[in-house]
Order: sequence, then C-alpha cells, then structure tokens
Amino acid sequence: MVQTLARFVWGGNRLLPGPVEFEDPRLAQVSLHLEFRRNGRGGLPLDELRQLIPSWGDVQVDVDGMLHKDLVDLLMLGAVRVCIDAWAPDVEIELGHALSEQILLRALIPSDGTSVRVWTADCLIPRLRELMSIGPSGVLLVSQRRGDLDRVWRTLPDDLLQRFGWWLAPAEGRKVQLMKGDGPVLGWALDGARMLEGRI
Repeated sequence: MVQTLARFVWGGNRLLPGPVEFEDPRLAQVSLHLEFRRNGRGGLPLDELRQLIPSWGDVQVDVDGMLHKDLVDLLMLGAVRVCIDAWAPDVEIELGHALSEQILLRALIPSDGTSVRVWTADCLIPRLRELMSIGPSGVLLVSQRRGDLDRVWRTLPDDLLQRFGWWLAPAEGRKVQLMKGDGPVLGWALDGARMLEGRI
C-alpha cells in the first residue's frame, strides 16, 4: 500500500509550512516526513527530537547530510526511516545500510537552471547504478521546481525504477501524475499544512 506522509521543514521552533507548533495534537494523527535544510552543516537538535518524535505519528527524517552517525542517532530516537544524501561517500552509505534497512538515498533534483534530463542522465542514473550493489534499496526523490519530478521519472530507465523502492516529494506539494506510472512508488511526501487541514 502506498503511504502518504505530511511533509514539513524544521523551522527552529515550529514546523513549516504553516507554521505548525511542535505540540500540535494533529501531528500524532499523521505520518510525517521531516526535512532539515542545513546544507550538510550544523548539528541536529537531538534533545528536542528525543521529546518530539515519540509524541508524533511515524516520522521519516531527511537530515540533509552525509554521515551515517546522524542516521543512527535518529533511528535510536524512534524515526522509522532516515535519509542520507545519495552522493555521500560510499563508506558512509555502506555503514548506514549495514546498521539498518530503514535508510533511504535522498536525491535532490537541482533547481539552479541545470537541465533536469542532463542531470538525470549524467549524474543520477550513473550514481544509482553504482549504489545498486552497496546501498539501500529505497530512494527519496525531491523536486524543488514544479514539473521536475515527472521529467526525471520519465528519464529513469525501467530497470532502475523496478530495482529501487521510491518515495517522492514533489515541489507541487501534492501527488503529480507520472507519465510512466507510479507502480514502484512506496510513498509520497506532500504538503503537511494541507494534510492537517480539517483535522482536530
């Protein structure tokens, strides 16, 4: 069954978009995808997360990092899945994967004007082929511009689509139609504020 996660960004003292306060009881009613945007720098607020993760629904965390230590810390705090950058050093990915099957490779589609098709062909596909034998079997694909997620999806060869389990986080904040179908998709990370609307 395909899962739908409420996607939020850690905003220091609340979750974004919204803002949504950490203690909002609605957060216990949904599965969460929590993103940190730290560009691989700075530590994680582990003391706060130690208190918050058990009070929320299931939590998948994208640490925006390249170290397996961050993954281990979050799994020990109760996260159900954690993400490591797909371009982290191979040894970090191997160590993370050796410790848990609940590691996802995070591929952030560039939004700097780079051709998405060229990036997919020259960067993403070769990297996924390298990681097929050493790393996790799940990929979180994150887009920052509308339309980019499907452009990448259409470019990925069928063998890679079938080899990995896919989690998709579209910039649109909602499910998007995928021209090649969504058979290998395990989950979607969608606009968290929208998903909380109407919940008490």
